[in-house]
Amino acid sequence: MSELTAQSVFKTYEVLKERVTQPVPSDYVRFCAGKETIGFVKKTLAMKLAGATSDFRLMDCLYITEDNCQTVTARTAVMQKAARILAELGDLPQDAGELVDIRATVFDGVFCQAPRLLCRKLGLMTTSIRLTAYDKGGKVMLARRRPGKTIAGGLWDSLAAGLVKASEEAEHALYRELFEEAGLSADDMQIVESARFVQEFPVPEGYLREVVKNYEGRLKEGVTPVNRDGEVSEFALFDCHEALRMAEQEKLMYAAGIGVAETTMTHMGQRIKEKWLHYRGQVLI
Repeated sequence: MSELTAQSVFKTYEVLKERVTQPVPSDYVRFCAGKETIGFVKKTLAMKLAGATSDFRLMDCLYITEDNCQTVTARTAVMQKAARILAELGDLPQDAGELVDIRATVFDGVFCQAPRLLCRKLGLMTTSIRLTAYDKGGKVMLARRRPGKTIAGGLWDSLAAGLVKASEEAEHALYRELFEEAGLSADDMQIVESARFVQEFPVPEGYLREVVKNYEGRLKEGVTPVNRDGEVSEFALFDCHEALRMAEQEKLMYAAGIGVAETTMTHMGQRIKEKWLHYRGQVLI
């Protein structure tokens, strides 16, 4: 990508969109609460859960039994139980992480809460935030994930990114991640929400389903990011065309690349006109 044009940016966007919108693998079954499909789980894992407790039953899909579907509290409790069972069976770590909010569908509110490492195992839909940050000269600031991280270790990523925790507002998650990963605050940059999209594709841990809220930020002059949580090995500035090429070459996280493509098009005075990509104020998800 020698020259950055709207056509070349959109071409990269299409490549990345295809990578983050992949069908559920054939060896997976639906994970249901009543008539609602809330996830997708590998059939062998569904058999383990149904065989370990009467709270689940496996028929045409893996069902949460009716008694466990009535309230958010009950649904959360059964998710925590599932995490404990899978940990005992060696399919999850003993510490499956903090609770995060789960949606039944893109347009719903909180369906329940679940340990974060359980989400991909059961194909549960989470919400994440991303910050696509630029310096005064228009270069994008990226963070390299610490080599050795369980998920995508060594890849480049957005300056700040992470899941929204249980009962947490997205904006709070954004500034929390910005401080933890880059040591920065609202005083260090101007931030606006830009667009949202949904990624659904197989990952080594299971099936990822995630509503991504992308924000755009402008770093104030003289601001330097410093990692605080040990999850980032380095920061660097890249030309937008280089960042997009890195995403195509799988050196940059797909969602981070989509964030760069979307904001770059906006800087060119254009928008990616697709229903899949929702701009602020267009569709509430």
